[in-house]
Amino acid sequence: ARRGLPHEPACVFCYQEPETLHHILVGCVFARITRHEILSWCSPTTVVPDGTTGYFVWLSAAILLLPAARRRGLATIASLIAWSLWRHWNAIIFDKITPSSSSLIAAIKDEARSWATAGARGLATSSFVT
Repeated sequence: ARRGLPHEPACVFCYQEPETLHHILVGCVFARITRHEILSWCSPTTVVPDGTTGYFVWLSAAILLLPAARRRGLATIASLIAWSLWRHWNAIIFDKITPSSSSLIAAIKDEARSWATAGARGLATSSFVT
């Protein structure tokens, strides 16, 4: 928008609010559903952000609440979720796909399993990815 390029006026995931980093990572209902499903799958004791705090504030606090052996796994999963949201956003914008939380969730799980199989530290050594 700052450079005058064509853009969507609202979030392409939910069409409810303007796109901001905070909205896409924390506030967007699409992202919240995705994050909740992934964290319930791999780390059910991790508190899911409620939208009132920033993503990195939430992640820092959530990591400290876990045993040391599981902290790297949560950091990896949180990064994978954010990266996957970004890729899905790009596919919506550039490939004109329809937003799909179920396909995104399946893709994140598949990617996490691949990372664990490849020996990703924190995923392969803990019970994060089953």
